[in-house]
Parts: sequence; structure tokens; C-alpha cells
Amino acid sequence: MKEIYILRHGKAQDITECQSQNDFDRKLTEEGIEKTKKTAKYFNKIEKPLNIILSSPYTRAKETAEIFIDNLDYKPQLEIVDFLSAGSSINEISKGLNLNYFDKDKILIVGHAPDLEIFTGKLIGAQSIKLKKGALAKVILDSSFELTGKLEWLITPKLIKS
Repeated sequence: MKEIYILRHGKAQDITECQSQNDFDRKLTEEGIEKTKKTAKYFNKIEKPLNIILSSPYTRAKETAEIFIDNLDYKPQLEIVDFLSAGSSINEISKGLNLNYFDKDKILIVGHAPDLEIFTGKLIGAQSIKLKKGALAKVILDSSFELTGKLEWLITPKLIKS
């Protein structure tokens, strides 16, 4: 891996609004959908195609990944991976990436806070990096094996002009 993009899922419905009352099944709100589209369209303008998008199996993360792909000019492959599930540790995420995706140059991962905040912090030598819902960060890796690098940019949907 040379570049890793970290996308926190968009705004999701409150658990009380979810029919199953199960955190796993919470869907994106209309606001979450619209902001994810906006972020994907912006990404399309500033970055070259991704090799693959990896997502947590949780509904809100999968929806974020699918909407992101739908709004790109090119359609990277989407894989749903358990190591990005809510509550995953830095070690689980790092191991999952290194074991299965080491050979990919440009990966986007979609998941949850605080997991992705702590993981992003680890990548750049910080304790954690605050990722608002729908935030997207780009890290250029110095070492793929050790997963260390530099934060190139971090953007939230609020900062993107329509």
C-alpha cells in the first residue's frame, strides 16, 4: 500500500429510529446520503482511481461505501470485511490490511469512530485524529508493512463547496 484513504460513515439514524433496534442495522439518514455523495464527487475531482474500497459490514458503513462508489467516474471493487466492524482494534485493522491488501497501491476504508480515529492517529504517529461523520482523510504511507505515514489532507463534507 502506498496511499490509504479513511472514510468515516455518514450520519446514520438514531437506534430508536431503527426498526430492529440493532446498532448493526442503522441506515444512513438523507443528510448522510447527500453528504457522502458530495464527498465522493469532490474526491473524483482531486484523486486518481482507487484499487479497492473496504467496508465494515454494518449497514451505515456499507451504504456509505456503495454511495461513494456510485458517485465516482470509475467503479472500484467493494469488499465487506469484518476487521472494520465497529469496535475493531488497531491491531485487527492493521493485520487485516497487511495480510490481504498489502499489494494494493490505493485503498479506501470505510468504518466507525473511534476505531478509525485511533487507527488514523497510529498511521501518522498521533494518539488519534478526530473524524466527523462523513470525514475523509488521505495518508501517504512511508512504510506499508509497518503502516506509518503522513497525513496529506483531511476534509469534512461541510468544507466542500457544492
